[in-house]
Amino acid sequence: MKNKLFVLVALIVAVGGIMVLKMTAPETASAPAGSVTSEANWIRAHSPRFGNPLGSVTVTEWFDPECESCRVIHPVFKQIISDYKDRVQFVLRYMPYHPHSMYAASALEESKEYGKYDEALDILFETQPQWGDHHAPKPELISQSLVKLGMPADKLTEDYLVKKHGEKIRMDEKDGNAVGVEGTPTFFINGKMLRQLGDAQLRSAINAALAETGK
Repeated sequence: MKNKLFVLVALIVAVGGIMVLKMTAPETASAPAGSVTSEANWIRAHSPRFGNPLGSVTVTEWFDPECESCRVIHPVFKQIISDYKDRVQFVLRYMPYHPHSMYAASALEESKEYGKYDEALDILFETQPQWGDHHAPKPELISQSLVKLGMPADKLTEDYLVKKHGEKIRMDEKDGNAVGVEGTPTFFINGKMLRQLGDAQLRSAINAALAETGK
């Protein structure tokens, strides 16, 4: 796995069943000096967005559909999006580290054309242990899963999807490298990298950014 520098441990807290991810690093850090931090590098035209596009706070996640830690934090982040959707903009970006990441990310991009992005993201994370198994991966399950959402099978072949959407994924990878992404998942709150991941850490950083902007 290429989740470099990221030591993530999933803990289930007994009271309330809150899932937390921790990594060994300071809580927040600005993007590295010299990196390009224009809006174009944080949000591209193809970037999936949720919440309030006019919000004073933007949370950007670089993720890999084949990353196990991304799968673990997905329901946590999904709930946060729901709770802050009126005040915060959320943006998803891709970072294809694993063998079938490009295919999965391209399939997600295709799902947007059918209005199925949310459902596709959920189902790919749910089935990730099968299609992304490190010892016996079954990437054909990506198309089989998305067909169940009503997407046509002939539009879900790897060659077709990567040819159609691959440039978008590579653009995300380039942008992520430019702002210091070295593993997944990586979150930025208004351009500041969150080093400790989990429900409490994400909410704390979002609340602090909202307070700073007076919102």
